[in-house]
Amino acid sequence: MNHDQELARRIYHKCMSTMKFTLDLKQQENPKDGRDNPQFRFFKKLLMEKTYANLRSIFIELEEDGIIKCTDYEEDVKNGYQETASGGSGYINSDKLNDLLN
Repeated sequence: MNHDQELARRIYHKCMSTMKFTLDLKQQENPKDGRDNPQFRFFKKLLMEKTYANLRSIFIELEEDGIIKCTDYEEDVKNGYQETASGGSGYINSDKLNDLLN
């Protein structure tokens, strides 16, 4: 099955990739301690909380607009990438969006 047109999947994967890149970049500030550094752990916690909250917010807005819908299976953005249509986002295209795309 081709998931290239799943909007929530695309948004989720781009945000997760950006978050990972940001954490990798931040880790380079103190390569000796790396991810064990208390400042890094605090930064990571805040970045992850904000990223997940923003993802949930945009997905709820897109769902309310009828663009995407919740999956039939349990997923949460905090659980990372998944081999599902939603890619771990917990949302897939609505029938309305799929009609426009096809």
